[in-house]
Amino acid sequence: MSTTAPRLLQVRRSEQVTPRMIRVTLAGEELAGFGGEGPDRRIKMFFPVEGQERPAVPRAASGGPVWPAGEPRPAIRTYTVRRFDPAAGELDVDFVLHEGHGPAAAWARDAQPGAWVGVSEPGGRYEPDPAAAFHVVIGDETALPAVATVLAALPAGVPAFAFLEVADAGEEQDLPGAAELHWVHRGDAEPGAPLAAAVRAAEFPAGDGQAWLSGESACVRDLRKHLLDERGLDRRRVYATGYWRAR
Repeated sequence: MSTTAPRLLQVRRSEQVTPRMIRVTLAGEELAGFGGEGPDRRIKMFFPVEGQERPAVPRAASGGPVWPAGEPRPAIRTYTVRRFDPAAGELDVDFVLHEGHGPAAAWARDAQPGAWVGVSEPGGRYEPDPAAAFHVVIGDETALPAVATVLAALPAGVPAFAFLEVADAGEEQDLPGAAELHWVHRGDAEPGAPLAAAVRAAEFPAGDGQAWLSGESACVRDLRKHLLDERGLDRRRVYATGYWRAR
């Protein structure tokens, strides 16, 4: 957790991006000075629990975060900044609506303008390598917000390929950048299986490439091994993060 106290923000508006994804726009005075620019910027979000209007958030102290006494702890989940516009004072976060909504998705589905949420300082260490001969971006729907920021940050004129698994054609989105997009529809298959097959079947250019991949943990682990062992990518140029587990 950041050594800085989380910021308390309010919902400005929400938008249904696809049938299974909601974009929530946050705003508030405490958004001033937020460092949300750049690719793959991750935040902890603090969601109010039953009976709370605002979530309890810790204050920063030299010995670590101090939680308010007598208040229930919030539900805390990790998300990616989809868009940060300091001029407009807005922060967008996208939420996938899984079956049996967890606390974060349930909050996003029901949140009305004015609803409160806590947001930590952003972190993240991915940066596109300007010397890479090509770029590969791999993810499922949970990774799409981060994918969008990664694609927007890739250098112009360098070959780039994105392999993206979603439930069906209705979950495809417009994405920034000039990467060659390969949408893979999961249908009734196991999560990650169609994505792994598409990546394994793809042809990459010669040279030292850089890869960014996130999504279902077992699939990410399998594809990371594939990129290192079978494609010969340098492990320092393979940035892999498991977001969730299918089982």
